[in-house]
Amino acid sequence: MVRVGTKSGPRVLTLSLDEYVLGAVRAEVLASTLRASPASRALDVQAIVSRTYAVANRGRHAADGYDLCDTTHCQVYRTAVVGEGPADAAARAVNATRGRVLTFQGRVIQALFHADCGGHTASAASVWGGMEAPYLESVDDWFCTRRRASAWTFDAEESGVRRALNADARTRIGDRFRRLEIASRDASGRALAVTLIGSKTISVRAEVFRAVMTQAFGSRSIRSTWFEVARDGPRLRFSGVGFGHGVGLCQGGTSRRVEAGQTPAEILAHYFPGTRLQPATRGPIRPEAAGRLFALQ
Repeated sequence: MVRVGTKSGPRVLTLSLDEYVLGAVRAEVLASTLRASPASRALDVQAIVSRTYAVANRGRHAADGYDLCDTTHCQVYRTAVVGEGPADAAARAVNATRGRVLTFQGRVIQALFHADCGGHTASAASVWGGMEAPYLESVDDWFCTRRRASAWTFDAEESGVRRALNADARTRIGDRFRRLEIASRDASGRALAVTLIGSKTISVRAEVFRAVMTQAFGSRSIRSTWFEVARDGPRLRFSGVGFGHGVGLCQGGTSRRVEAGQTPAEILAHYFPGTRLQPATRGPIRPEAAGRLFALQ
């Protein structure tokens, strides 16, 4: 069961697994990829990843009376729009990969993904802390470095940044903002921790800082934790690369790998090292405990 938002309020839909996977594929990939001719094998990759994520996280919202939501807390999901149907490219990809999931040591994995890694993915442990997952380690992605879309900048008034930080208890610095310092970075270059210096000095994970800023300024403000920050008078300029948390499959790199002739299996093996691609009905597959390893927001 999936909770979806509608104009009349939230509803809970009862869907088959692949009905849900189809809605996730349509929501999570670019419109240009959905319309590509011939159909992009990137849709096959996304179908496998979205199915794997759904199986591993079934029951994540059990306390609320449903399995998954339709937001980035789980996977984005949407129903079909005009022009989409049972024979479109996304539906063909879901059918072509029916039942196939990624496993590690007999367990369906937490198949995380993001839009653009900027040239190097991040490990789950460096982003969220806690237990490391061997299949979610940091890997180089030369294919993603070839995408011009990786670089970004965002400017904000110091007063706006202060209000954004004070809106969340984790980053509340008081009525003065002095500066922001990157306290540490991971092997890829992403910020691990930032120090917020104001009326109070607070150190937080960089992903927490990004979440607070995107809550205030939108998802295209601080697009990743791979950034630098500089002051220009009363303004702060953030400049970086990548889009998203950087863990697991990079959708931008996937598109380039497909164009270069790599198969879905080769692509998945690169981003999720040590995993197996297999039918969910074959072998002793057990779902990962939903939400046990990572906070995905």
